[in-house]
Amino acid sequence: MDDPKDKIHEGKSDGVLTRREWLLSLGSAVMLAGFSGAPGEAAAAQGAAIGPSPLPPGLFLPSLDHLTHALTSDEPFHPIPPGAETEYVRPRSGPFAPQALAREELVVIRRVVEIILGEDLKNSEDAPVPGAPASIYDEIAEWIDRVVASGPSVRALALNLPADQRVLAVAYFDSEEPVRALETFEPERVCRDGLAWLGEESRRRFAKNFLDVAPAEQVELVGSTSDARADKPVTNSGTRFYDFIKAETIRGFYTSRLGLKELDYKGNSFYAESPGCVPTPHPPASESKPK
Repeated sequence: MDDPKDKIHEGKSDGVLTRREWLLSLGSAVMLAGFSGAPGEAAAAQGAAIGPSPLPPGLFLPSLDHLTHALTSDEPFHPIPPGAETEYVRPRSGPFAPQALAREELVVIRRVVEIILGEDLKNSEDAPVPGAPASIYDEIAEWIDRVVASGPSVRALALNLPADQRVLAVAYFDSEEPVRALETFEPERVCRDGLAWLGEESRRRFAKNFLDVAPAEQVELVGSTSDARADKPVTNSGTRFYDFIKAETIRGFYTSRLGLKELDYKGNSFYAESPGCVPTPHPPASESKPK
């Protein structure tokens, strides 16, 4: 029997679902969707098992029709079911409108992203889909624009955390440094100063704006701010800009469809058993000892 403490709302009538009942309902839904191949039947069975009892505020029954539709599609956009509460990604009807960066700044950042990722990705993508970014480089540049645009609101929220929640955040990260970074980091300033440095340094070295110099010279200039630079202890607006763009390029790429495909990501699918990891062969113990 369910312990009264398991009730999500204590003091309510017995018609209110318990946590255990809700989890069992969710588990049975996944099993049915995974093995029957009939989402509609699974949803009906799920509804019959749960009955008319209301869920606690903030909890919703999974829609198996929407779930299986999303997990079995390999397209960048999904048709939006009528009345869906899910916030679906929608194709754009026009060019991307930057929220934080000027269009000419976005072009420079896109080129830096291209240099960091390498130009070989140009040949690894499918044909552009109408309403989607033209390439992985454009997709990540747009992601960086959104990160920059959200900087002020992220700082404001972090600075206004109640004291007990800040203590919890520090305990979660096991360090105060990530929390302090959320409170103080200004991606908009890093980009503004970094783009200015890139333009000035390009004109000093090559007497041209960054986008007007040859590709090899662009690579050379970006490389002078990278982790492989000779004077690594020296930092400036250019190195801080590179560090930020590199971090968000990695984050953006490995959460994109192309990046997840490269990782052979196993999520967003139903499995009868865990697929696990591909075992890595290890040398015999005698060969692995340091020499």
